[in-house]
Amino acid sequence: MELRPWQEAPERDGVLLMAPHELSAGRRAEVLRSVRWSWVHLTSAGADFIDLAEWPADTLLTRSWRCYAAPLAEYALHAVLTHEWRRGTPWQERDTRSAPAPDAPPVPAGASTGGGTGLWGAEVTVAGWGAVGQRLATVLDALGARVTVLRRSPEPGSPFRQTSDLGRALDADHLVVALPLTAGTRHLFDRAALGRARPGLHLVNVSRAAIVDQDALTELCTEGRLFATLDVTDPEPLPTGHPLRSLPTVRLSPHVAWRSRDSDAAFADDFATIWAALADSDTSAAPDPSAAAGSAADPHSSDAPGIAHAPGISDVSAPGVPAPAVPVPGAPAPGVPVPGAPAPGVPVPAVPAPGAPAPAVPLPTVPAPSAPAPDARALDAVIPGLVPPTSGRRARAAVRALLTPGRS
Repeated sequence: MELRPWQEAPERDGVLLMAPHELSAGRRAEVLRSVRWSWVHLTSAGADFIDLAEWPADTLLTRSWRCYAAPLAEYALHAVLTHEWRRGTPWQERDTRSAPAPDAPPVPAGASTGGGTGLWGAEVTVAGWGAVGQRLATVLDALGARVTVLRRSPEPGSPFRQTSDLGRALDADHLVVALPLTAGTRHLFDRAALGRARPGLHLVNVSRAAIVDQDALTELCTEGRLFATLDVTDPEPLPTGHPLRSLPTVRLSPHVAWRSRDSDAAFADDFATIWAALADSDTSAAPDPSAAAGSAADPHSSDAPGIAHAPGISDVSAPGVPAPAVPVPGAPAPGVPVPGAPAPGVPVPAVPAPGAPAPAVPLPTVPAPSAPAPDARALDAVIPGLVPPTSGRRARAAVRALLTPGRS
């Protein structure tokens, strides 16, 4: 198949790969209304760029739900460690100690570690139990931190402490926000909640700025009551004179937490995974991720108290996946090879980065419509990538239609 600019799309049944964060709201609306798309895949983990209430029910909508989990978790870990060691590292370029006296011990009792304390024994709350939250909690636990997971519906048998109580979640040394932005999570950490936080709490946000009351956070960081490491702000970038730019208690990065060596084309892996799973799934027994709300629809959703998720939306996880996503934001536009052998050639419109070429992109080989269908459970692993109101049944039907000769 080929990737082409979206302006070359057929009038109906095209597949659109869109980087929503690289387009203005008006441009996104123009592209989405330009033709009758059969499938829109977002290069972002979050679907908050899309008005789901107005989404056409016959258009499959998917997102890159797991591919950014590793770099986002790494960023959060780096932020936590940097804060822990902010008073100085234990190593020096050269040893400046004087030679020991003949009877002196090799390591004096008062030897300094540089002022840092490290993660062992630190209290860390991970808000959200999608791919990012799962990966990060596992890493933090391995380093000796005491991890608490904030989720709406604690799950029996979890190896981590869980809570649905915001007050308990904010009674920590560090809070990492890895939730999707929904109507229920907007300003979840509002002025009242942040005011009850443990003094000195370090808040790390790798998701969406609107989940935290930014004005309240700014005031508390100005007073020295809280610390923050923010990869997301509102607006982006902040105005030149905004206090968050100069506060010594705040560190900012320009929405780059998702980046890593392999992240530029990582969304293609999620797209290919969904494509293959839908193409291989049994069309007769279709689990529907939009049939139930919250964690009943997605056992790996980012649960937190009072969060009214759109039915079936999770922040980023797939069963058995070692912790990839939220969200969060920002993959580049398509135009890179997707792993796998090429399938029968049909044009697939895309929204490339401004001025970028649109090379041919081989998509993974998928069985013909008449091929034997494997167990329908093959779809389970990609359900978090399907965005309601898209259903599992409709998703598979859309892919089957795309595999019919003559369709694009």
